[in-house]
Amino acid sequence: MAAAARRHPLLAGVTALYVAVWTVYGIATDAAGVYAYLVWMVFAVGLMAYLDGLVRFSTHVLVLLCIVGFCHMAGANLEISGSILYRQVWFGFVRYDYLVHVFGLGAAGLAVWEATRRMLAADSGVRAAVVVILGANTVGALIEIGEYLASMSFSEVRVDAYVNNMQDLIANLVGSLIAAWWATRRAAKECIIHLAAPPPGAHAPDRPTRDDPGQW
Repeated sequence: MAAAARRHPLLAGVTALYVAVWTVYGIATDAAGVYAYLVWMVFAVGLMAYLDGLVRFSTHVLVLLCIVGFCHMAGANLEISGSILYRQVWFGFVRYDYLVHVFGLGAAGLAVWEATRRMLAADSGVRAAVVVILGANTVGALIEIGEYLASMSFSEVRVDAYVNNMQDLIANLVGSLIAAWWATRRAAKECIIHLAAPPPGAHAPDRPTRDDPGQW
């Protein structure tokens, strides 16, 4: 975690700040799920910091995940008209919860792709799209399992039953499809920043070439 914080001090500082602020706000307003969401965020941030030390995520994926974390904390702690943000519905069908799932699982899919693209030879095209879609929806399914177990174990965690799970999974799929489209674009591959230092004695080319597809 310390290494990840040194690589991205601004992101680490922003994340720590908003987690602390939303937690204090939730305690002050007696938000029901403040401690459950704090535990989840500490776990998620720790996991991403550990994985970043292994695979070196690109800056744009880490920024997306940072935004997801902020939206997650806001949704759990901010109340509007007596109801938390996660339960807010606009225009009769646009629910904040679904927007977070679309954006969040899209970001998770890109993170899975970056972590496995070399191992699975999924640098571009259909393979990249498949990895993003499967990765995002696997993470999304695990989150839904976690939500179900949390709702069974803690009375302050209130999620709807079967219908909510299915709607969340649909939102996850939408987000994964958007992320898959992004992963197949050449511009997306060109903007990935791999910050891992080359192994001793290895010569890193000044710029990627067509002959080395692993660099794209």
